[in-house]
Amino acid sequence: MTCPGSREFLLIYCGKVRVKNTWLFPFIESLHLAGLAMFVGTAALSKSGRILRRWTHSGLLLLLITGLAMFFADTPRYLANPAFRVKMALFPVAILCQLSPLRRGRAGWFICVLLWTLVALASRAIADFDIANL
Repeated sequence: MTCPGSREFLLIYCGKVRVKNTWLFPFIESLHLAGLAMFVGTAALSKSGRILRRWTHSGLLLLLITGLAMFFADTPRYLANPAFRVKMALFPVAILCQLSPLRRGRAGWFICVLLWTLVALASRAIADFDIANL
């Protein structure tokens, strides 16, 4: 089932109840960006010790939860989007790179930064390659 204009509302299924909200999808997008800031901002500073690791993991968890919520709001639209498919191909590779001990070297760090940059660019391109709105 497609939710037309999913940026305008998000459908939530609670049993048989279906609620439409005009503010919920932008709120979830805002939380998604906050998770991105928490994750990337603290991951970049992770050499400073374990203090920020909790913030990094919380940011990743927030990214995953809000990303799934946005995806399930309009699954067919996202699956048809080539930029979304590129993002989903790069995302697990970037996660593995982030969690890898090889990231500690200069080349590993550069590869991780490059992967996350490509994930961010693919994320931004989702709106540009939105086939449903052509």
